[in-house]
Amino acid sequence: MDLEHLLDELLHAARRLGVEVRSEPFETPATMGGGLCVVRGENLVLIDQRAPPPDRLRALVELGSETIYMAPEARELVEALRVAGASGAPQQAS
Repeated sequence: MDLEHLLDELLHAARRLGVEVRSEPFETPATMGGGLCVVRGENLVLIDQRAPPPDRLRALVELGSETIYMAPEARELVEALRVAGASGAPQQAS
């Protein structure tokens, strides 16, 4: 599964969790491609649409997606990024 498909899987997981995800071009590039924030008590993920796919993926790993089904490849990526502290770039799956 390539990074774009993994990103789609995580976006679907966010929707199932009821988390709004906005992808917009940031005026100042985010160091990690965006991230989870709370606005008026609601979770929101902001993603810099200009960020490379690995950085956009990192913006979604904090969602607490343990309670919903995800493809095994997506689950492995989320866990790897959490263990790495979201500091390492994910490997492209073959």
